[in-house]
Amino acid sequence: MELWDVHSHVGVDQGFNLRRWWPYGATSQDLLLQMNACGISRGVCFPFTLPSAFDPYAFAESGKVELLPGRVPFDRENENLVAELALVDAENRLSALACFDPAREIAGQVKNLEKLVGRVAGLKTQSTVLQSPVRMLIKESRAIMELAKQHGLPVLFHTSLFKGDLWAQVRDCMDVAAEFPTVRFNLAHSLRFGKKYLEEAAKMPNVWIDCSAHLIHCKLATEKSQLVASGDEAVDTDYTNPVQVLRDIHAILGGKYMWGSDNPFMSWCAGNLRAVFTYRQETDVLHALPDAVKQSMGCDAPKKWLYGK
Repeated sequence: MELWDVHSHVGVDQGFNLRRWWPYGATSQDLLLQMNACGISRGVCFPFTLPSAFDPYAFAESGKVELLPGRVPFDRENENLVAELALVDAENRLSALACFDPAREIAGQVKNLEKLVGRVAGLKTQSTVLQSPVRMLIKESRAIMELAKQHGLPVLFHTSLFKGDLWAQVRDCMDVAAEFPTVRFNLAHSLRFGKKYLEEAAKMPNVWIDCSAHLIHCKLATEKSQLVASGDEAVDTDYTNPVQVLRDIHAILGGKYMWGSDNPFMSWCAGNLRAVFTYRQETDVLHALPDAVKQSMGCDAPKKWLYGK
């Protein structure tokens, strides 16, 4: 059975490193070796979150996201990833997504992204770390989504339900997807287990959901963390059983739920939070699913999101 990992990072994040956030780097060879060991055939990858266009010292010392003079977000990293895969991924098993910032230097970003059309499989943003409102894509920054629409590029959004996150709220991500009905969206992280949002996503023909960093999210749910849905707002399932969680969410989404590792961010250590899981542990959950669900999440849904019908 061909299996896809639709959510992984390749590159380095100097801001994370200086801030002593872990992990802060991964190479395409690292990813391919883990895929080989765990029975994953193909993958989707993209650069790390805070690119070199931002001042890493300001980020590390005060949490400020400050664009360096004369720079455009991801003006190095997207090209670097494409070049790295050409060198390392001889069997073309990895598909690259180009990252973008929803708020800054939009014209410059569009110009750079246009050069990558035909060499990348889609677009991706993690707007929380960038402190960049994803909702701006509806009006002020819609040129990026128009580019995706024009070239048939799928788009991946990081999502959040944490009230303190002003940049990647699930509601805003879904509203952007509704504004561009011909663009295929992947809204990541199981929508943080928000039941009403998952049910709404199931009815949106251009929206898929991935389960990236699944074990961390299950752990957070058992701890009643504010980072995931809880009580009546959450999917009614056994969060101590990650396999059952996937089965229950798949029952809501049907063929629109996808497996992704979030490698290397299936682990996250920052401040008081310490959650360390491995690629093997994440894939063990996938392989424990019934064959029909495994086929749907690991192959059928990823192909529909990436390539359309």
